[in-house]
Amino acid sequence: MKKNLIIYGLLIGYLLLNTFVLLPMNLNYYNEIINPCLWMMICGVSAFLSNGASLRIKGERDKIQSLIIVMIIYVICYFLLGLVFGFEKTPYAKDVLSILRNLWSFVGIVFFQEFIRETVVRNEKKNILNYLIIVVLFTFLQLNLSNFASNFSDVKTTFIYASTTLIPGFLESAILTYLVYIGGFKASIIYRLFVMVPPFIVPIIPSLDWFGIAMMGIVLPMGVYIYLNYIHVKRSEQLSRKERRKYNPVVYVPVFVFIGLLAGFVVGLFKYQPIAVVSGSMSPTFNRGDAAVIRKLTTQEKDKLKVGDVIQFVSGTKFVIHRIYDISNDEYGNKLFITKGDHNNAPDVGKVHLEEVKGKVSFIIPLIGYPSVWLSGAI
Repeated sequence: MKKNLIIYGLLIGYLLLNTFVLLPMNLNYYNEIINPCLWMMICGVSAFLSNGASLRIKGERDKIQSLIIVMIIYVICYFLLGLVFGFEKTPYAKDVLSILRNLWSFVGIVFFQEFIRETVVRNEKKNILNYLIIVVLFTFLQLNLSNFASNFSDVKTTFIYASTTLIPGFLESAILTYLVYIGGFKASIIYRLFVMVPPFIVPIIPSLDWFGIAMMGIVLPMGVYIYLNYIHVKRSEQLSRKERRKYNPVVYVPVFVFIGLLAGFVVGLFKYQPIAVVSGSMSPTFNRGDAAVIRKLTTQEKDKLKVGDVIQFVSGTKFVIHRIYDISNDEYGNKLFITKGDHNNAPDVGKVHLEEVKGKVSFIIPLIGYPSVWLSGAI
């Protein structure tokens, strides 16, 4: 424990120095020289305090091989998401010198950090409090705290930052610490390399929105934990076949399939998409807090819409769900929809062009949209 207090002190000192001195100064060669040297120094102290000791790990080879297989599947799934969300160019230069510089500046630090993580894990007793201390400390070490407060300027920014950075960051730190417990720092390094390296060496990456980033950051650590915990129990624990069966990752397949389908449904990957109703303009047909399930329409289907259909359309920067009140044509013969909310006294001011129509309401799920309504109201 005393050894860890020294390491913890160095890590907290690095965190404060980095946040309040180095990052605000925008120093040249910070990523290439200064930051790696600081981590190298802390790693050197950790190595000295470890006295060459190492964790005793059962079935290390099987665990490492299993982890590599899981991470290869992750990389394949990650790039397949580009077929849905589209691709974008990576922000990193792809000439050999730039790749080597980036690998040293970012990937090289991974080796120092994970060796330090293994050192503090080895020096601590295996209990939940020590585990949480390590997880929380290493979570903060991965955050950019120099602009930390700006991520809490309003409810929307806070929600997105928590979903894409804080929660995934905590879960990643938790799985990395767990991997060190069961497989040593080699396991945690492998995990981080598979997550970190691809953008440095490939020209394009999936263009995920904040929801996609949040889902990947949450599902990946959970999936790795479930599978590696099964391998760990199978190789290390003296359990009966019946007791081991409850750890089998196959049990969780329906859960992950359901999560994947639900996420795809919410973000609109399928023909139908739920939309939270945030106003009462269509009451009593449906009310604020209900979810309207929208069926996306083709151009031919839009042309067949008739008076009385409830449609979703774009009005300025907002999506509106109102009923078709009347249909007319402009001077060129293009169809125009006049819409009206059932609760409103008069039709909407603007007319809706065919291309502004997104879909037609298929059915309503009462009250399920209230979380989105509350968040929207807070924003």
